[in-house]
Amino acid sequence: MRFQFKRIVRPAIAMILGGSFGCFLSLYPALRGAPNLPVIAFIPRTSGTNFTEDMRRGAFAAAKNSGYRIYWNAPTREDDLNRQIVLAETAVRRGAKAVILGPTNIWGVTTMVNGFVAHKIPVVFVQTNPAEPTGRYLTFVTPNQTQIGALAAQRIAGVTGGSGQVAIVGIDRGTPETLKRAQSFIQAISAYPAIAVVAQSSGAVQTLEAEQSARELVITFPHLRAIFAVSADATQGAMLALQDLHASHKIALVGCDRDLFLQMNLSEGKFDSLVSADGYRIGYLAAEAALAGVNDQPLPAPQYVPAELLTQTDQEFSGSH
Repeated sequence: MRFQFKRIVRPAIAMILGGSFGCFLSLYPALRGAPNLPVIAFIPRTSGTNFTEDMRRGAFAAAKNSGYRIYWNAPTREDDLNRQIVLAETAVRRGAKAVILGPTNIWGVTTMVNGFVAHKIPVVFVQTNPAEPTGRYLTFVTPNQTQIGALAAQRIAGVTGGSGQVAIVGIDRGTPETLKRAQSFIQAISAYPAIAVVAQSSGAVQTLEAEQSARELVITFPHLRAIFAVSADATQGAMLALQDLHASHKIALVGCDRDLFLQMNLSEGKFDSLVSADGYRIGYLAAEAALAGVNDQPLPAPQYVPAELLTQTDQEFSGSH
């Protein structure tokens, strides 16, 4: 009896399972959806700032109808070079066809970038220029750093009446754009002989270090009229130092780069002004360059995005476009 039961039940179960499996196979193409699009990896220094989010939106817009998608990932700290390298190399190993990179340290990524270029993987730098010469597989889209320094000098000359002591904070040799901004500022401010640059303070990408440097400058130079902070962290650090010290006279702070809270702080009058570039445009142009590369076209020539000045009263960027 048990044997007869098995002979009857087993075929029935097989028929049910077979029918179910056949239905699944017929539905499988609809269930699995479209295959994943090929990838362009975008690895900025960090994410979550206004500037990087603007770049992300621009890159996504450029890639929207291209047949490619943007893989976006970044270290949680702007100075985490090792993590940035791991993210970029992992993306390429997993099939990314091009890389948009905002390097924490241009010399620290040289070996990796040379490897990508040797394997004909297009690389587009943003935020700063590469250490290597550009070419068919390497280009950049960055803010016009020279213009950033010049606009800051013009602003400081205006708010100081063209005279007095000024200082620069946040210069970091690991991030060459801070050097370019400082050099451009010094060159432009030299047109005002009554203004003296009394200090150029170095510093890594750490707000606390920038705050300490600014604090020491204010104490050392009690007649300081203005500070030029050459990065977002330097701007935030200098702002905190000036708020804490309650200097006997107002010191104008001109900063760089839009960060998550800097625009809000500016609107509240906590510092004078901010010089930056259009992050959305940088991200859009960088993605367009990467798309040209993956379509077997030479990468576009390096591109500089104009600088813009934001003041408390403007509430929007003004300047050249």
